[in-house]
Amino acid sequence: MSRTTLKDIAEKAGVSVTAVSRALSGYPDIGEETRGRILRIAEELNYQPNIAARTLVTQKSGVMGLFVLGRAKGEGFSHPFSGQVINGFLDELAEDGYDMMVFKANRPPDSDNSSYMDLCRRRMVEGAFLMGLRTDDPWLSDLTASAIPIVTMDMPLAGDMTFSVGCDSVSAVHAAIRHLADLGHRKISIVNGYKEASVSLERFEGYKSALSDLGLPFDPAIVAEADFTAAGGKQAFLSMIDRAPDVTAVFASSDLMALGVLEGARERGLRVPEDLSVVGFDNIEMAAMSSPPLTTLDQPRYELGQTAARMLTAACNGETPPSRVLLKANLIARGSTAEPRKSKT
Repeated sequence: MSRTTLKDIAEKAGVSVTAVSRALSGYPDIGEETRGRILRIAEELNYQPNIAARTLVTQKSGVMGLFVLGRAKGEGFSHPFSGQVINGFLDELAEDGYDMMVFKANRPPDSDNSSYMDLCRRRMVEGAFLMGLRTDDPWLSDLTASAIPIVTMDMPLAGDMTFSVGCDSVSAVHAAIRHLADLGHRKISIVNGYKEASVSLERFEGYKSALSDLGLPFDPAIVAEADFTAAGGKQAFLSMIDRAPDVTAVFASSDLMALGVLEGARERGLRVPEDLSVVGFDNIEMAAMSSPPLTTLDQPRYELGQTAARMLTAACNGETPPSRVLLKANLIARGSTAEPRKSKT
């Protein structure tokens, strides 16, 4: 059976093809009786619009792009942090009548592959949400100069059409360090993410400012960096604790890293929280099920995705959303933090 065309509808409705096109596109210059007749006939004939052709005319595809960058194979939707952000993003887009196209791109700094914007233009997306951008990404300037709306997670870009969403990491980490200091800890380490992540820089800023405000000394020997994984957190913790065994508390920049710290502590025969208190960041589901349950900063992952979608759709519809939206991450105290009970030498 051949595909129903605008001409087929026009002939049956007794109007011009232009009238059919304008009625189906919602233009107000078509009378209600005529519009109703055209819509009924289109439904009877099972008319399916040619999305590509409509996009060329209106410059609106009804599709948003999602870039999940730097994740290992098999991660993305199933990742304990990004998965919930993506769910919130997708659900909110669906509420607004948009579809989502997913791009997975792993781009080393020396890559000469197509830029993110090349992919957006090729697939005719109206806007894009990017997660996992690094400060050394070769396509940052391309994004900053974008002519379509771009929303980034945790990484502000200074472009006319770029917007960002994230949590207030500085205030959140400050609350975590204050929690540990209030318990009596004075030697508090940070197991931070890699320095090419903008959020790592902000969490380190929160750590240093909290120490200063609380009158605690800053010691670079108890600062460790790794990627945002359990393996990375464990490795960074072990190297740090071997050179600074008097540390009584650790703040880790993600829950996965904190779970790695817990494993590393067990390997060194350290009891949590008796010998070592540990705080994470994200409040992923595994945090409440670890042994002991992890004290963490609750990052509203689903709401972050929703907010990103709202910003993107607003910008695509001619509105001007805030250049940056920061949500609050609240401290959830669980069993991995307590007063230091043992003097370490």
